[in-house]
Amino acid sequence: MLVYISENYINYFSFLNLFSYITFRTGGAILTALFFSLIFGETLIKFLSSFQPSGQPFRKDGPERHIIEKAGTPTMGGVLILSSILISVFIWSDLKNIYIWITLFSTLSFGLIGLIDDYIKVKSLKNDGLRAYKRIILQIILSLFIVFLIYNSLPKELNSTLNFPFFKNFFIDLGIFFIPFGIFLIIGSANAVNLTDGLDGLATVPI
Repeated sequence: MLVYISENYINYFSFLNLFSYITFRTGGAILTALFFSLIFGETLIKFLSSFQPSGQPFRKDGPERHIIEKAGTPTMGGVLILSSILISVFIWSDLKNIYIWITLFSTLSFGLIGLIDDYIKVKSLKNDGLRAYKRIILQIILSLFIVFLIYNSLPKELNSTLNFPFFKNFFIDLGIFFIPFGIFLIIGSANAVNLTDGLDGLATVPI
């Protein structure tokens, strides 16, 4: 939103040129997400607690102290995280960038799977949630679509290459294996967080 305003009114207000710098917008997005969560976090937690009197069900193989120390902690806290991300993205990002929309779709679609999983846990009062095979199938379908979008959005000379950080000219052309590699990377990253979250109820710090 601010990028659009900057592009259209920079001739009248020179200070709007600040919004053309991605570093400035990154800082603004971080602060926006932080203040949004601080302002609305408590209200959302109270709302979630209102229909989750017992809090989040914990895994039986988790630490026993969680049953006492974290009893009553509501689940579905990802709603606050996703809301903060959405607000920051729409205010500070360049919405003409296709990769912004791909990222938003990835975040919201996987977040929806998490929301369904949490809802099942709350409804059944168990930590089982969505069946593992159903979750994996949904994740594979979504990941395939996401990788397809990325593959078709990149220039042809780059759409199957794997670049390495800190090495400017070192890359590997994965060819057709770019697709399964991308799917594996997305699903692996998502489930690494899921395993941590299911273990202690709070995945924010490890992330």
